[in-house]
Amino acid sequence: MRKIVGVTGLAFVVTLAVVIGNRMSVEAMAVVVGVVCGVAACIPVSLLLIFVLNRGSRKEQLGEEWSGYGPHGARQGAYPPVVVIQGGTPAPSGFLPPYYSAPITSPETAQRQFHIVGEQDD
Repeated sequence: MRKIVGVTGLAFVVTLAVVIGNRMSVEAMAVVVGVVCGVAACIPVSLLLIFVLNRGSRKEQLGEEWSGYGPHGARQGAYPPVVVIQGGTPAPSGFLPPYYSAPITSPETAQRQFHIVGEQDD
């Protein structure tokens, strides 16, 4: 029974492909072939990703058999060392360097000047 259903299904798919192939233009057929090849190219990468991701979950399931050390011998979950670098000498209280202060402008220079590209200069 299984063989009959399999042969019938295969014959149906081949017949459908021939009928559709005869009615499609060359450009449409190229698009279909490109999509099929793209999907076929993704299958090995997807299987590899599934394998690698499941490998990590298997390590967690092993429990005490897995030592818990990372690839470089560092214990998993340990905090990295904290390094604090202080630049220069601290400023006295109430003093800010000049780049922190707001620029001093007069009302004449406060107006912005615009030049519209393509406009005739007078």
